[in-house]
Amino acid sequence: MSNDPLLLILAAGLLTFGLISQRIERLALTAPMLFLLLGVACGPVLLDWSAPAIESSALKIIAELTLALILFTDASQVQRSHLVKFENLPIRLLGIGLPLTMLAGAAVAFLLYPGYWQVAIMIGVILAPTDAALAQSVFSASAIKEKLRHSITVESGLNDGLALPFLLLIIAIASAGDLSTVDPWYWGNFLFQQIALGALTGIAVGYFGGYLLEQAGRHDWMDPVFQRLSSVALALVTYTGAEHTGGNGFIAVFMAGLFLHAGRTMVVTRLKEFGEAEGQLLTLVMFFLFGLIYVPDALPQITLETVIYALLSLTLIRIIPVVLALTGTGLDIKEKLFLGWFGPRGIASILYLLMVIEQLGFAEQLPGYQLLFPTVVTTVMLSIFVHGMSVPLWVRWLKR
Repeated sequence: MSNDPLLLILAAGLLTFGLISQRIERLALTAPMLFLLLGVACGPVLLDWSAPAIESSALKIIAELTLALILFTDASQVQRSHLVKFENLPIRLLGIGLPLTMLAGAAVAFLLYPGYWQVAIMIGVILAPTDAALAQSVFSASAIKEKLRHSITVESGLNDGLALPFLLLIIAIASAGDLSTVDPWYWGNFLFQQIALGALTGIAVGYFGGYLLEQAGRHDWMDPVFQRLSSVALALVTYTGAEHTGGNGFIAVFMAGLFLHAGRTMVVTRLKEFGEAEGQLLTLVMFFLFGLIYVPDALPQITLETVIYALLSLTLIRIIPVVLALTGTGLDIKEKLFLGWFGPRGIASILYLLMVIEQLGFAEQLPGYQLLFPTVVTTVMLSIFVHGMSVPLWVRWLKR
């Protein structure tokens, strides 16, 4: 069937959700949930209205653009003074919690899927980063303490970039087929460059680019429409610039948003306006295509082990490392559990799965792929629902 109905379905879905969005959100239903379900319903599972031949490379580009824009927008809303005030929490989450989560995820995957250690490590790394798009509902919940919201935003903004070099390393090992061919000095230098060059590129572009946009706006050189577009162009320049210089694009865009030299006025305001509209559109398109293409492919491959891993990934594999990382911070157990629980998996995990597909191919080139694919898809799918529906419950519990 032709791909033409896709645009009509998406437009109708956006219009319908927009008309009743506030009422739906009161029921703890989120837009990513509904657009995922819309994609599943339109696919071969139910209506089979469209069977798009979208290549993984095209979907990967959409995911990269969406994630970069979300990270840039979210970072621009963070006050840098909070980095000094609350820096202990995100540093612990990223420096201790993230590595422990990747190790725990890989260990549990190897126990459930013995004999596939490369796939087990890939699963642990792919499902370790948290999703900035799905974390936006927490960031906007003023009833949740500022230090908790800030920690979630910074963690979800940086852990994508920090996990990526480890995924590229295991992909290189899988491609080579021999661990002895991997140079540890090369990969150590690669990791350093990814973090250092990504951060430096982001700080430089964000600071000077934001300054130029702010000055142009103050002197009435720019139309408001181009103020919004230029803010987005700044995010894309940062991402592509970092990638071309050997840095990590996702770390770069988050740092650029954080260091916008704009006095938190015009540029930040315009960027927020764009992020809340066009950024949300890209997010919903991504989840719609995920439900349309990848969920139907994964459903026949789901096993009991797949479901067990997905449930453990969203609970113990994430919560225990976070609680350990936050020991001695002065947070009470309720706050530690909240930070441990609210680690939604979404666009970053989808993007990393697409990278594996693009670079290693499918089952015939990656032994154990039939385990990797449904595990990642099932975990992301469950996360979209359980984390989205849990926000009101956590708000009420934390209030008490």
